[in-house]
Amino acid sequence: MACDDLQTESAAGELISGIPKLSAIMMKAAYLPASLKKQDAGSGTPFFTTPTPHHDEEIAGPDARFFITKMLSSTPEKEIKRLSGTSDEPEAGTRNHDFYTLIFSLNIQLGEPSTTRFINAMVSFSLPSDGKILTYSPKEKEIIIEIARQAGDELFLSPALAFSAIPPCREENQDDPENLSGIRVGPDEEITVTFSKKHGYLFIIPKSGLLEYEGMRKNEHEVYWEIYPPMPPEDRENSVRGKHAVFSLIVQVPRNTRPEITVHIEGRVKGEIWGVVPLKGSVDFLNKSRRFPSSR
Repeated sequence: MACDDLQTESAAGELISGIPKLSAIMMKAAYLPASLKKQDAGSGTPFFTTPTPHHDEEIAGPDARFFITKMLSSTPEKEIKRLSGTSDEPEAGTRNHDFYTLIFSLNIQLGEPSTTRFINAMVSFSLPSDGKILTYSPKEKEIIIEIARQAGDELFLSPALAFSAIPPCREENQDDPENLSGIRVGPDEEITVTFSKKHGYLFIIPKSGLLEYEGMRKNEHEVYWEIYPPMPPEDRENSVRGKHAVFSLIVQVPRNTRPEITVHIEGRVKGEIWGVVPLKGSVDFLNKSRRFPSSR
């Protein structure tokens, strides 16, 4: 926890292709050039550690891994009034609910970056039926593209969930201190997040590591983003540290509860050995405990 009003929780998971490990090893032995076999020999560093032993094994074949961190804070009253359409007191219905801003930082790493390319993926965020997603961001694909072109390594997100390349001018305010937090996005990699209740979030992410994506609403309980690799594609050599995306939601849940949310990912990769292969995986962020996803 970086401060009293910002809570973080991280989880890791596998994006499974369905190709058995033994089959992947045999395909590599049959088709992978000898030079690439030697290059891949030392690339088996575990991406994360979980209580389940098999999660620490080297991923074989076209599979991938993801690391996702949830940042939760109470939504400012100003934003609650704006979303409820009231200028004074929130309407009676909103007094029976709590409101939270949820930010998710996602990093995806391919199991075989030397032979496999990421094509795209759908990342969905689902609340139970008693929760409601009031708004989400980004919605248009061009927002992140334009920020990546303008910005250095800074990505700013306001309390109203507006992404931009340049944060607002900040006056020193003892009632609104800024809090720094390191968010883990891999075994030896963190990104820095600065948070304040008044101004929002400032992420320090190399722009070369940003994915492109656009959001869509399925219903009041679920939204999803389609994510793509940056264009033009970069060399595979640079993809071993993974690619990042930042998603944001403002949600309404019953009074005195915290939001429970499921993150589900379905994607595709293309490899010199495997062809086009579908991947999928999920993780739950629950009230009472953190639960890592199953491998299938």
